[in-house]
Amino acid sequence: MMVLLLLSLIIGYVATVTHGYDTHYFELNITREIMDPDCSGYHGGKLVANGQLPGPTLQVTTGDRVRILVRNLLPKDDPTEYPETSAVGGMSNDITVHYHGIRQFGSPAADGVPFLTQDPIKPQQTYLYDFTIDQAGTFFYHAHVATHDESLFGPLIVHERYQPYDYDDERVIAISEWWHQTAEEMTDYLLGPNFTAIPEPQSILLNGRTMYDPNWPHGNCHGYSVISVDPDKTYRLRIIGATAFRTIGFAIAHHELTVIEVDGTLVKPFDVPFLEVSPGQRFSVLLKPLRRRRGDFTINTIRRWAADVSNESNGVAVLRYTKKPTRNDKMIYATGETFNFPTDTPYWYWSNIEPVDPVPMIASVKPSRTIVLKATSARLPTGELRWYLNNSTFTDPEETILESILTGKRQRPTITSSGYDPYLGTYPVQYLEVIDFVLQSTHVRGQPCRSHPWHTHGHSFWEIAYGQGMYNETADADVRNVPTPFLRDVTLVYPVEDLAIEYAAKPGAVLGCGWNKIRIIADNPGIWPIHCHNTPHMIMGMMIALEEAPEMIVNPYVQLP
Repeated sequence: MMVLLLLSLIIGYVATVTHGYDTHYFELNITREIMDPDCSGYHGGKLVANGQLPGPTLQVTTGDRVRILVRNLLPKDDPTEYPETSAVGGMSNDITVHYHGIRQFGSPAADGVPFLTQDPIKPQQTYLYDFTIDQAGTFFYHAHVATHDESLFGPLIVHERYQPYDYDDERVIAISEWWHQTAEEMTDYLLGPNFTAIPEPQSILLNGRTMYDPNWPHGNCHGYSVISVDPDKTYRLRIIGATAFRTIGFAIAHHELTVIEVDGTLVKPFDVPFLEVSPGQRFSVLLKPLRRRRGDFTINTIRRWAADVSNESNGVAVLRYTKKPTRNDKMIYATGETFNFPTDTPYWYWSNIEPVDPVPMIASVKPSRTIVLKATSARLPTGELRWYLNNSTFTDPEETILESILTGKRQRPTITSSGYDPYLGTYPVQYLEVIDFVLQSTHVRGQPCRSHPWHTHGHSFWEIAYGQGMYNETADADVRNVPTPFLRDVTLVYPVEDLAIEYAAKPGAVLGCGWNKIRIIADNPGIWPIHCHNTPHMIMGMMIALEEAPEMIVNPYVQLP
């Protein structure tokens, strides 16, 4: 009876999809390239797809089948091994590719998470990702091993079969970070005993370009990216937060941005002066024609929620109104005024964003259970810093979990009061459970509270509540302060302290400093991580794995020879 009730509720949130019949074939060839996208003179080798930064844009339509062959063309001699006490995902020349925001309904082997859904792709080996997309919107793909997602990423655009809003054309702007050190150097430092703080990236890139110092460009510098638009046309700008660390403020001087999509969900048009783009977050905004606009307008960025460091950013691009597209191989300098960002304020404009479709009943019913994920950090006896959720730090399994399930080697999980199965190292979930996860941030009194961008694999969620300080089930269980929840797959837990508790606490006390409550329906059997999308935090253990209805996982992925 309960299953029938849940099925009736679920019908309210599944959008009608007209499935297509097209099959798209793509190839991503992974190599290490020497490049200088910020004209700084730094030439460290970074992993990229098809020799590009960002990687090639993959475009499909709702209902299409996608087959992506990833070739790891890196050399077999791989000198860098990382500590076993981490979630790094393999050795330095190993790779997997995750299709961020794609739920992979019925295709868990295509999720691209090392040791959860697949073995890492070793050098000189290949892997075929094969899945059908029943969503639409703005997505992207990125590496899921070590910190290679800094450079190995690219847009994945899933077009609606019927255009939801009137616009003439679209543009994609990918925001990313660039460190003047290799991923191997960065990962070694993050996981080693000398770690003190995540280093700030030297540059913020927009579509793979910026200028570290516009007064002293080095080498064959192309300057800033140019986004050319016709002043008489309406454009859909797809903004992709491909950053690995910082939440970025994004704005265009003298422009309002009309938000129409967040994380693959269509929303009612809402004007904002700037976007707050967390790692993994995506937006679509409408840029409407104004005949008086001619020439260049500066696109500028800022670091948001950057405690103890400068919030300045050199991430700049140019929006150019012109009847003629601008060649991107010429040196371009930003001109004109920049947007003046306001000070950091929790929750941005999220309460004003409304989905196009009505909020379904399932977003308001009593959950099957609530699981609190309390984040803390501590050093191992050997000195390395790790992040913990409910006193457990995630480490790479010895054997890929999905494979062990499909081969019958893995025992069935046990549902516990905490949600965690300590023997299997996962959070078991039964089919069609409605589960609320409380994402709880903490800090040591006297030290900053950090923001955490959380991402769910295998599911989109409804964010139904948020609060300051420490979540209290007795007081907060029925709090619903998000007016119109909508499906998304990234949420930022803002650093919001309970000042009364802070003042009364002793120095060194671990205190709650902000929480978000998200809700998922366990309708997708598979192995699905939930993790902080701050990549350093993730590989340092800030992740869990949902083991969802393993007895129902079907259609095992078969590698082609």
